[in-house]
Amino acid sequence: MKKLIGMFCFVLLLTGCQAGNQIEGEAIDIEILISTNHQEEIIQQDQLEVEDGAILLDVLKEHYEIEASPDGFITAIEGIEQYDDFYWLYEVNQEEVFVGAGEYELSDGDEVNFDLHEWEE
Repeated sequence: MKKLIGMFCFVLLLTGCQAGNQIEGEAIDIEILISTNHQEEIIQQDQLEVEDGAILLDVLKEHYEIEASPDGFITAIEGIEQYDDFYWLYEVNQEEVFVGAGEYELSDGDEVNFDLHEWEE
């Protein structure tokens, strides 16, 4: 009987530990906002369902017309290109991201904002 109770507790413990983790390959929901001048003009805003752990650049290529540098930095979206000191920069969940879209793994609930604006050092 003690073994049976022990096994039951072990299974409950494992189930509880895994409940908050997404399983790779599950569908997750994200939001993508494409804008200019710090969201002064909204170009497109979409709710998308993608695979957990999907790479942002792959999702962008699937849903939008984009151009990117070899290291995954976006240079044009929907035909709107960077120019002078204006660059396509992005944030996820209102925080700056310092890797190219080709390296960023998406998570459930991510809110991605690509915004074309002047680079301010």
